[in-house]
Amino acid sequence: MNKFLCSFFVLISSYLYSQSDTTHVQAHIDAQLTWYGNYDAIAPFPIGDTSFEKILMDFTMGCADGGCSHWDYTVSVYLMHPTGVLDSNIIVLDTLSLEPLDVDTTWNVYEVTEKFELGRMITPYGNYMDWNQPSDPNDLYDENWEHSYVFDLTDFAPLLTDSALIRVHYDGWSSGFSATVNFDFIEGIPPRKVLSVENIDPVGKYTYLSLSDDQNFQPITKLFNEDVQGVAVKSYVSGHGHEGPQSCCEWVSKQHSISINGDDIYQWDVWKDCGMIPIYPQGGTWPFDRAGWCPGTEVDLQVSELTEFIDLDSEVELDYSVQAYTDNGEQAGTFIVSNTLFTYGNINFENDVEIVDIVKPTNKDNWTRMNPICGNPMVKIRNRGSKFLTSATIEYGIEGGTLSSYEWNGALDFLESTSIELPVPNWSGVAEDSKFIATVILEDDQYLNNNSLTTDFDIPDVLPGTFVFEFRTQTNNGSTNRASQSSFYINDINGNLVFEHTSSLQPYTWYKDTIYLPFGCYELVFEDSAEDGVNEYWYNGESSSAAGKVQIRNMNGDIIKKFPDDFGQQIDYRFTVEYPLRIESKGIATFDLYPNPARDFLSVNLSLSSPQDVSFILYNYLGDELKRLDICNFTVGTESFNTQSLSSGMYFIKVITPTQEFFDKFIILD
Repeated sequence: MNKFLCSFFVLISSYLYSQSDTTHVQAHIDAQLTWYGNYDAIAPFPIGDTSFEKILMDFTMGCADGGCSHWDYTVSVYLMHPTGVLDSNIIVLDTLSLEPLDVDTTWNVYEVTEKFELGRMITPYGNYMDWNQPSDPNDLYDENWEHSYVFDLTDFAPLLTDSALIRVHYDGWSSGFSATVNFDFIEGIPPRKVLSVENIDPVGKYTYLSLSDDQNFQPITKLFNEDVQGVAVKSYVSGHGHEGPQSCCEWVSKQHSISINGDDIYQWDVWKDCGMIPIYPQGGTWPFDRAGWCPGTEVDLQVSELTEFIDLDSEVELDYSVQAYTDNGEQAGTFIVSNTLFTYGNINFENDVEIVDIVKPTNKDNWTRMNPICGNPMVKIRNRGSKFLTSATIEYGIEGGTLSSYEWNGALDFLESTSIELPVPNWSGVAEDSKFIATVILEDDQYLNNNSLTTDFDIPDVLPGTFVFEFRTQTNNGSTNRASQSSFYINDINGNLVFEHTSSLQPYTWYKDTIYLPFGCYELVFEDSAEDGVNEYWYNGESSSAAGKVQIRNMNGDIIKKFPDDFGQQIDYRFTVEYPLRIESKGIATFDLYPNPARDFLSVNLSLSSPQDVSFILYNYLGDELKRLDICNFTVGTESFNTQSLSSGMYFIKVITPTQEFFDKFIILD
């Protein structure tokens, strides 16, 4: 038995801390996207037979040196892959004589390249990124603003080798943004070997009419070779233009499909909810939903896994199509479309679970809306094995501290993923350089390099136990009572409602709620049912005086938190009351605890300058009050708590007098 346990812990250690070698490749470095066109760079990709578990592209967008554009423009990243075919064009044509005709021609001979789309995004409205007006609640940025977009390019592995031309295409007509493009090649074993990569049709912008009438994208016929065991199509589709009564194709949802032998296998609506995107505030109409994109986000990627629908031994017809248009002018709208066909060998593992991401806590750009936290973490896992994944264990917490464990049960097929909200962990011991770690454990897991992730994270604000939450509603917009669109409530760490503003709201009126909260962790939510914040409709000619305001004051009347009015769907603000998640003792030298660490008892020494009524309160790491001693006319002395019934971990002592408070942490050992 002891021998078995020893082997088990060696195995756990190996995948908790195993790290694959990673090759970093940089293409563009702060490329200035200041006018419509192509921005090219050579990327020296790895050469050889090295297998890569994952290939990631990080596109970091910032403001151009001259400032950010205030418009939403399309940015695409292409691999310009050589085809081996030569072509030519005339550079110089000189006529030496007419009689007889004698022409001297200079030719440019070049190799034809094929364009593969690696990723597509839309720039944000840069209204607030390049100015400095601290009085504006929406001015949350500075000249160093940037945002990271990460694309998984693992299936492009056969093409990402040797020196390659990477093209960033900027669809804008004004300055501008900057682009830094990096690639990470993480050595290891992918879910399955990629055998081929090809475009079904040329990447480009097409009118709705030409797509719907099959003028451009004709069906293709494929007969796969005997090595092919899997087939998938990955599609980037985004709608643009303002044609017809519904402003097609940016502002209307249309259904697109991938078919096999005339049967629609995958159908999806090209439409994206924009109210909670990570880049905000922006100005402009960014919160309004659009066709497959939002200002400041990646274009949605549609993955159509076709393996189970194809007879790999027979010829098949593949086709991409879009629903029929109405002849009302909308057919002049456009879609930017790329459809890439991938073929694969066998799945490499029967049992393999991967932790894909830590959604919270983290300081990654994509999850700013959900962070920072003091409550429930969230991780994303994926099944990379051929067998159904029905259960796994997740261990998580502060790296180097006491980890929590959660048993997940569900059903994930090959390459399916799910996000899991975890119970509140032990937040004890958070330091300035702490990292959060999450590890997924599967019995008989055949590949252990992808089981663990760590991330940096920030801690939430600390608020006093009593504060004032105040907001001013918007003016009416025509006949629309925008005040009625707002609501406000606070939940505790367990999701229980602890405060809600229930009175009806009138236009352009201040509402001030005094909030009383005990020591703990909370989430404040301010919602707008129209999902467009409480800012003015400047695009309809409204002045800034029509906007609402949302802020927090302390009991002295000072504003301690000001929220942007251009927040979209809702404000999610997580905070702690009276204690920081990152523990720093506060108080004076005459306040101390012993023994620390403790086992059976804890003594609190306190010396005051005059007799006062004192409360000694013991909390667990969740902020739950466990024990309390209220002493009248206390000056100097020691009070003790029996801690024999407490489990091991971190706890807090808070001492409250009419004039001051003291706070410290202590540890209980087994």
